[in-house]
Amino acid sequence: MAEEKGLFGKLFGKKESAKEVEEAARKAAEEAKLAAEAAAAKVKHEAEVAAENAKRVADAARYKAEGEARRLAAEAEAKAKEIAEENAKRVEQAERYKAEGEARRLAAEAEAKAREAAAWIGEHTVTSEDTLSHIALKFYGHATPPYYKLIYEANKAIIGDNMNIIVPGQVLRIPALPEELK
Repeated sequence: MAEEKGLFGKLFGKKESAKEVEEAARKAAEEAKLAAEAAAAKVKHEAEVAAENAKRVADAARYKAEGEARRLAAEAEAKAKEIAEENAKRVEQAERYKAEGEARRLAAEAEAKAREAAAWIGEHTVTSEDTLSHIALKFYGHATPPYYKLIYEANKAIIGDNMNIIVPGQVLRIPALPEELK
């Protein structure tokens, strides 16, 4: 009688009973199940590790972005402060220039008033007996043309084009003598 070999026997050259084959199949199924569970656990663990790593990478990226944002904000604040200080200096400089200009203007006005005050030695109200030479004699001690012409030129707007006609009641300003007539 020829030996009968089962599937396992055919594969491995052994004769086996159906019970042995069934037991081997059960063991193989169990081993396959354990291997599948181990593979699933490994895949699950690797997925968890990958998820944790992804979370860490995302956290690191967020921390880096937050740090960069803080750095940029600090730079912007420093730049704004620098610009504000520069503008404050410019405003201060402009105010100083304005004050200096105002001081120069006031000094020039005071100097002009002082020159004007020094340029006039008095006023004379014309009477019916007056002539420009009489007025020049009264104020300068000389009645010659350079002296009375000085009075005329200073009051030409009041006297008019003819220096020989002065009208009683006119108020003439008497200029100070220039250096050449002193």
